[in-house]
Parts: sequence; C-alpha cells; structure tokens
Amino acid sequence: MKTKARLTLALGALTLLVFVLGVVSIVSIRQLRGDGGEVLKANYKSLEYMHDMLTAMDGDPDSAASHMRGSLIRQQANITEPGEAEATRALERALSDWEGHGQDSSTTQQLVAHIQAVLDLNQKAIVRKATLSERHGDNAVTWITLAGTLCALIALSLLFGMAEFLSAPIRALTAGIDRIAEGNYRERVIMERRDEFGQLADRFNAMAAELEKWESSSLARIMEEKARAEAVIQSLQDASIGMDDQGVILFANQEALDLLNTTAEELVGRRATDVMTKNDLLRAVLGSGHKGPLKIVKDGREQFYTLERVPILRSGQTLGTVAVLRNITSFEEKDRAKTHFLATISHELKTPLASTDIGLTLLERNTQGRLSPEQTSILADLRKDQQRLVRLVSELLDLAQVETGNIRINSTEQALDILIDGALDAVRRQGEKKGILFARRTGGEGLWVKADGEKAMWVIINVLSNAVRHSPSGGVITLETGRDGTRTELSVSDQGPGIPPAEERRLFQRFAVGSRTDHGTGLGLAIAHEFMLAMGGSIEYQRSEVGGATFLLTFAAAPRTDERTAPLP
Repeated sequence: MKTKARLTLALGALTLLVFVLGVVSIVSIRQLRGDGGEVLKANYKSLEYMHDMLTAMDGDPDSAASHMRGSLIRQQANITEPGEAEATRALERALSDWEGHGQDSSTTQQLVAHIQAVLDLNQKAIVRKATLSERHGDNAVTWITLAGTLCALIALSLLFGMAEFLSAPIRALTAGIDRIAEGNYRERVIMERRDEFGQLADRFNAMAAELEKWESSSLARIMEEKARAEAVIQSLQDASIGMDDQGVILFANQEALDLLNTTAEELVGRRATDVMTKNDLLRAVLGSGHKGPLKIVKDGREQFYTLERVPILRSGQTLGTVAVLRNITSFEEKDRAKTHFLATISHELKTPLASTDIGLTLLERNTQGRLSPEQTSILADLRKDQQRLVRLVSELLDLAQVETGNIRINSTEQALDILIDGALDAVRRQGEKKGILFARRTGGEGLWVKADGEKAMWVIINVLSNAVRHSPSGGVITLETGRDGTRTELSVSDQGPGIPPAEERRLFQRFAVGSRTDHGTGLGLAIAHEFMLAMGGSIEYQRSEVGGATFLLTFAAAPRTDERTAPLP
C-alpha cells in the first residue's frame, strides 16, 4: 500500500471515529435533556396541581371549590400518562359530588382518594422515566467510552507506529546519502517496500550506480572531454586567456596567441608573472592597472579591444580568471566619425549664427519703438531661438572635445570666491529678470582649489543658469562653500521643483531632457560632469527634503596661503 493511501486510511478512520464520538455525545446529551424536560413539563406539573387542590381543601371553605376547580382544569390540559385521563375524569366527578353534598366527610374522603390516585399515577411515571433516563445515560456512557477508546487506540498507533513507519526509511536514506557524500559510490540502500520510500530507494541506488560508473570511467573518456573543451575554447571569436588561482596560465585560444604574437608552448602551463615581463600586451591583459579600451596594432592596422576579466567560481570559491579581449574597432570608428561630424557641423554653424546675431541686433536697433506688439514678440522669440542655437553649438564643440579625449586642462591654483563672483556676474542679469536673490554662505576665508579656471567657471555658470531657469520668481538661490580635508566643496541650492526620482540616475547623461532641462540642450550637465572629472573633482545631485535641487561641486583643495593673490580665470 502506498504511504499516502496508508496515511489517508488511518487519518480517515480517526476522523470518522471522532465524528461518531461527537454525534453520540450530542444525541445522548439531547436525549437526557429531553427526558428531564418531559418530567418537568408533564408529571411535576400534575403533582403541583394535586397539591394545590389538597391545600385548597384545608383553606377557606367558601373559596376552596373555585381554587380546586381551577387546578382541575389545568390538570385536564396536562394529561400525558396512560390511565391519567380516566383518573382525571373520576376526580372531576368526585369534585362535583363534593360540591353538591356540601363538602361532607364522605365526599371529602372520596375526593382525597381520587386526588391521591392522580398523584400516585404521576409519581410512578416519574420513577419510570428516571429509570429510563438512567438507562439512556448508561448507554451514552457505553457508546462514548467505546468511541473514545477506539480513537485513543488509533491515535496511539499513529503516534508510535506511523512515526516509526515514516522515520525508519528516512534514516536509512540519510545514512546512504552521507556515505555517498564521503565518496563511497558503492553504497546501496536496501528497502523491502513497494511504497514511495521503496521507489525513492530504487532511484537513489540508480544514482549511486551512475556515480560509480562515472568514478570508474577511463582516462580516455576524460581526455576526450578535455579535447572537446579545448575545441570550444578555440572556436571562441574573442581572444580568451584562462588563469588559475595560483597565477598559472591554463589556456589561450588562437585569437589570443595571434594578438600576443606568441605560441601556446610559451604560455600554457607557465606562471603569468614569468611571461608578463617579456610581453607588454600580456602585462596589460593579465595585470590590474589598465583601464579603458586597448589599442593594438594587428595586420598593420590600429584596432581597439575592450578587456573583461571574468572570475571562475564554484561553491563561492574563486578557481581562476578568464581574460576576454573583445574587438570593438568598428564601434570605435563609428564613434570617431560621429565625434568628427559633431565637431565639423558645430564649427560650420558658428559663422551663420554669428551673422544671425548681428542681423538680429541691427533689426532690434533700427526698429525700436516702431514694431507692433506681435512683431516685437516674434523678434524676441527669434532672439531666444538664436541664443539657444549658440549654446547648443558651443556645447556640441565642448562635447566633441570631451569625446575625443582632448580636454586640455590647465590646472592651477584658483580662488574659489573669484570663480563664484565671475559666475554670478554672468547670470546676474538673468536672475534680476525673475527677481531672484543670490545668498552666499562661506565655511572659511580664502578657499583655494586646483582647477582649470575657465572650465571651472563654465561649470559653475551652467549650474547657476539651471538654478535660475527653474527657480520661481522672487526665489532664493543659496551658494555655500566649505572645506572637507583635502577637498573644497561648493553647493548650489534652488527653490524649484527638484529632480523627479525617475530622472536622477540619468541626470548626467547626454540629451537626458527632463524637467530640469526644459528649454535647454540636454548637454550642459553631461559636459560639466566630464569637466569636473578631468579636473580631479566631481559633481553630484543631492535630494532635498524641503524641495528644490542641490548640486554639490567638489574640487581638489589647494594649500591655504594668506599672502597669495588669486589669478583671474
């Protein structure tokens, strides 16, 4: 029998007996309650009526007849026992005789005898029903005891027998698994059962047999698998070099050997530290200091590769590392072409934009006061679009410089206050149009930084321009400076709408147009980020609990000297 069927049968029988026990208990209690209620309702009431009649006879003779007649009427409505109807009718006749003969002693004795007859009849009925109720109680005790005993026996059998029935095969399987884990693949679990545990033991034995077969496989099979793995490695399109945790080179496919201009015999099986001294490219690949794409000359042509080191893990332990060189020459060429195009088109756009600026200036000067409000609005829109194009072209040129890696940084010691003054002068007119107040808080006098003055001021102007653009009319922009060890910090906080959480992670990406860059080019913060990194600093956004946006600029601090003069940017 299956284990599930066995458990179902045992638990089903136990459930059935518990149900029967409950039904028997409920029926017995209801029956005993019914017997007691029947006695109370029928016989006890009749006894009460007869006692009332006897009491009335001993009372006032004038009212005795009416009291006795009332008790008789109630008795006539409460006839429940065999022969009680005849005794009640006889009592009625005796009462009539007693009333008709003036309550003499002869009729009184007859009336008392008939009342006593009704009393005796009900008293005997009470004794009979009490005996029957006792018998019912004995039967209920018997059935409840029988059902309870069966439930207890089945529960005890489940407690001891079923527990052993289930735990014994589990112990046997656990012991077998422990011996398999120790490497004893000849271990077998013998279980003479046809249930699920027997099937599990059969499958366990089949697994152990397969493990034994695998352990005793021939060296030729292992070598065949090794050759297959080597074929897979050689078929990889990317140059791949494997090294174990001791620094020994395990493999290098043909693509890697061609790039390194060496042979497998000179690499495989040797320590990486020994062969790196003779091969600069191998030192860059297996070392840990190189960052960014590798430029390698292959077949007389410059090619670019990305380097990725992938750890080989097993059970949380590092067994080695695979270095993978992926050819990205085509992508690099496309990126260079795109950068060259941006630089060229931006440079070509500067001349017509300068001519447009001159033309708009002359038009504004010669038509001042002679244009309609609609014409004045159109001219103002043209000026805004022209200024936006000028900013876009300028930022595209900066972006082209960033992407080519030709950012020329002239890092000198700069007075942070002078940089801030210059930036405020550049945006003050823009802020006055919106009634914005600039508040400055300094954390120390004479803060100096190491930075390119022109690019540092460009970054501060860009952050301030964004703050002005997104501040409400009459708002306050707070500039706060301070020094933290070897770093000098400048924070710019506004009272605008802030940055939505969904846009924070791409805030410094190119063309990440969102609520903070409305009417902008989407390049300013990206270029500012690159400029700050190139100067050895950083720019980051800080979320504010009270609203608005805060940008933190961090510069490398220059030594404090009270006598130095700040150079103009």
